[in-house]
Amino acid sequence: MKPAQRTEADFPTINDDGTLSAIVDDAPWAVAGALLLPVRVPATLPAEQLAGRYFLARCTEATPWARAHDWTLPLRRTLYVADRRALVAEDGGAERWRLTAALGDDAGLHWLSERAPGTRINLIGPLGSGFDLPLTTRSLLVLAEPARLPALLPLVHAALDRGGHVAVLLRDAAPLDPDLLRLLPMAVETRQAGDDEEWLGQLGALARWADYAALALPAALLPGAAMQIKAGRLRLDRGFAHVLADVPLPCTTGACHGCLVALGNGRQTRSCVHGPVFDLAELVRL
Repeated sequence: MKPAQRTEADFPTINDDGTLSAIVDDAPWAVAGALLLPVRVPATLPAEQLAGRYFLARCTEATPWARAHDWTLPLRRTLYVADRRALVAEDGGAERWRLTAALGDDAGLHWLSERAPGTRINLIGPLGSGFDLPLTTRSLLVLAEPARLPALLPLVHAALDRGGHVAVLLRDAAPLDPDLLRLLPMAVETRQAGDDEEWLGQLGALARWADYAALALPAALLPGAAMQIKAGRLRLDRGFAHVLADVPLPCTTGACHGCLVALGNGRQTRSCVHGPVFDLAELVRL
């Protein structure tokens, strides 16, 4: 029996207003407090510097009526790019992307986590400035909380594809979720630290080894991390470490000021305009 012929409704589209109508490609799932949402999007989307780039998802049904009338969860939720799969010809020029966010107790993200395969989600993106992994990187250090680690996976794969080495240091006292470890390639060295002394001790040693560091940590941990990097390397050079800011990104235009990030010089900047990835040396005062 021949498979049913697909219609235009089976494919992701770019809407007249510039938003995307993405299709949930598989059941969303939670790993170590992170939402992982597989979607199909049009293959025409730009795909450079995926780590740190994000989409804004509208948490209502992706129908014209709902987009115009349903404001149950008015603010869009931020979903970072976890990976991008190659073009699938039979899907009519669609690509499979996996998006991620730290779930927490956010009602909008939990709404997204309940979407069934084949349903549509209205997205804006990709947005923001992502991590730009230097071509000279041979040793990549990733510092993250488990729920935010999937947002840095594109960096991990990029470094390994170049023949580099990757070490991941997770800041968490709980036992590591085996499903989180399965997201990492076998070549990745994974470490964990649950208290400040152990965390800073491992960080100092790894900072001396690394050519480049990527961080996805709460703002409160950044000064300590910067000081330990400086102690291990005798300096904190611009360009050595970049941070995925831990702030909401409600509007993407800089109008709401909900994404302000404190700089080391005492000023603030808007993450949606100038980020969400920042040089660690700009965020701390040493």
